Amino acid sequence: MRDLKQISKSLHSDLEKLNIFLKKATSTDVSLINNLSSHMIESGGKRIRPIILMLFSRLFKNEKNVIEAGAILELIHAATLLHDDVVDQSDIRHNIKTANKLWGDDSAVLVGDFLYSRAFELIVDINKEKVYKILAETTNQISQGEVIQLMVKDKIIDNTDKYLNIIYLKTGKLFEASAAVASELAGGNYIDNAKSFGKNFGIAYQLRNDYLDYFGDESETGKNIIEDLSEGKSTLPLIHSYLNSNSDDKKILLEIFEGKILSKSNVLLEIFKRNNSDVYTRNKIKEYSDSAIESLDGLSGESKQSLVDLTHFCSQRIK
Repeated sequence: MRDLKQISKSLHSDLEKLNIFLKKATSTDVSLINNLSSHMIESGGKRIRPIILMLFSRLFKNEKNVIEAGAILELIHAATLLHDDVVDQSDIRHNIKTANKLWGDDSAVLVGDFLYSRAFELIVDINKEKVYKILAETTNQISQGEVIQLMVKDKIIDNTDKYLNIIYLKTGKLFEASAAVASELAGGNYIDNAKSFGKNFGIAYQLRNDYLDYFGDESETGKNIIEDLSEGKSTLPLIHSYLNSNSDDKKILLEIFEGKILSKSNVLLEIFKRNNSDVYTRNKIKEYSDSAIESLDGLSGESKQSLVDLTHFCSQRIK
């Protein structure tokens, strides 16, 4: 199995072109936009969405508009991160300070708006109605997911399916779009396979984030452990544990979630272990990863194995 670094190396030329294109696309006469955009573009993101687009494009033997489409995906992703970090009041991402921490909330929100609008300028340049429709719908769905998550902030979600739908909207949709756009740029072949891969990959990816937030190594993840809890977010380990706890443990979980118990991590992890919530989350990650790989059945080409390897890597990553 190849890891992300090896897969990225196989796409080195395209990823270099992408970085150059992104810098050019976000260059303006406004210094704040330039500085903040550069911070986002160069802040250590994995470029997984463009990588998925590039791998599917190779699978479908298409080279046209791949760099431009990859840039659009990254701009939309960067905009969502800027807005997310303001809503969550996050200080650290990828082991560096967030834009809102460095420039303030107002600047982060407004430059996020700029990145969204720039992305849609580039979509017009591609001049493919179906691509425009995919990305417009995706951005709308991401926004809905953000609002739904805001509505359940500081509450323990008591329904696993409801949570899975939130992360599909917030995270899975853009991964789904990455694969779907590659299909449409190549003529629309195998679009159902592509969308299924992206959706399942994206949900597995977010569930791995959920897992690492409680069970990961802070020095590896670049985030504070139990950050989701401190931001008032219910994620799968907590939801599963709450639904399967006895009344005493439910009370403790609620008190921790509401900030009434300050020493959180040891007590939480003990309850999680009692309910096998770590194992449950890992099994869910595997379930969605396996579904993503099954979506590739019927497709052939060298990059198919890269998509399989990428799925395995992301479902097992430590950061």
